[in-house]
Amino acid sequence: MLERVYIHTWGCQLNEHKSEAIAGVLQEAGYRIINKLEEAEVVIFNTCTVREKAVEKVKGKIGEVKLFRAQGKRILLGIGGCLPQAKKEGLFTRTGGIDLLFGTSDADIKRLPELIIRAQGKRGLVGISEPAGLDHLPALRRSRITAYVTITEGCDHFCSYCIVPYTRGRLRSRPLAEVVREVEELVAQGYREVTLLGQNVNAYGKDLWGEGRFAELLRQVAATGIPRIRFTSSHPQDMTEDILKEIAELPGVCEQIHMAAQSGSDRVLRDMRRPYTKAEFLKRVEEAKRLIPGVNITTDLIVGYPTEEEEDFRETVDLVERARFGSAFIFKFSPRPGTIAAVKYGDPIPDEVKRRRHQELLELQKRISGEESRKFVGRTVEVLVEHYADEKLRGRSRDGRTVLFKGSERLSGELVRVRVVDTAGGTLLGRLE
Repeated sequence: MLERVYIHTWGCQLNEHKSEAIAGVLQEAGYRIINKLEEAEVVIFNTCTVREKAVEKVKGKIGEVKLFRAQGKRILLGIGGCLPQAKKEGLFTRTGGIDLLFGTSDADIKRLPELIIRAQGKRGLVGISEPAGLDHLPALRRSRITAYVTITEGCDHFCSYCIVPYTRGRLRSRPLAEVVREVEELVAQGYREVTLLGQNVNAYGKDLWGEGRFAELLRQVAATGIPRIRFTSSHPQDMTEDILKEIAELPGVCEQIHMAAQSGSDRVLRDMRRPYTKAEFLKRVEEAKRLIPGVNITTDLIVGYPTEEEEDFRETVDLVERARFGSAFIFKFSPRPGTIAAVKYGDPIPDEVKRRRHQELLELQKRISGEESRKFVGRTVEVLVEHYADEKLRGRSRDGRTVLFKGSERLSGELVRVRVVDTAGGTLLGRLE
């Protein structure tokens, strides 16, 4: 039996948690999870296909496996996640050296031990199911302090640029009692923070009850006594006032909201199939800041969408200046095969234009992030200590900002009070009180 398994992950936090489930399922089946590719007998790549850059990284890593094989190492290579879910068997012809494909569904992960055994006798094995249901899989968690908990998967919005509904399926919500039970188990194990995961968490329950019940879920998760609750990612259309009020009133829910704007141009938003205007998005931002004192709103932005003219980009610049996001993930448009945008528009914006717009937004957001962080100098913040190295501790404030300070390793996993004395970009530098 092949025993040593190396797992490499690309993409979102949901993918990271899927890899924890892959590791948990394989460990239960008798495999040993290791951290070095060169020592592995089984290599699993859990992939992302949201952007072409992530796909190219996977191809480069496959090349590393081929080099080890050329040196005489016996390695079984399995590719899982969004890339095989999108490409299916065509991935074998596009990229050689793959022994096994599996998709994004929990059903595929559950039968991965069986698929690995079968692939040893039959190269080119395909174990891809259509996304359906959500199972509670054993997870080999990377942290003993913070934990991911999946509450939804898939999305019903079908934004024109996004491949998620095609690779992850339609919105599927886990039963509320099952989510609460998992968090209760984590509390009993000593975890201090959970992050509720989904492509669109604040639509939770629409598929089960015909209406969103994310606010109710937050209340019940908070009742478990877990000290901190985060969630990602949320859609502006589904960020209702009752959710904002629960964030404000529930002491365990952290004052951070990741809400993807994508563009500040109403015309581009329509082309993206985003069901809100710039004014409506800013109104939601203002409402969140009014109801939740100190809330840190972060976002995603795309530059170079096929119909984005210079005046549209300037609207996005104005949005960033007015919203004053704590941070932003800013991406150059990458056409995803089979999506509405790729079929209808292609990719007409020159790359040099995308690069210029990308750089301008990055510099603007960096300035804003620094200005917002400097407001914390002289304040005291609560920090959950997550990492220790060289007599330095790193953790996050309640609003999600990284905080660095000196201290003892014994404080790992503790909630401590830190006085902010300086900043470095968006990072807070402090000392223990």
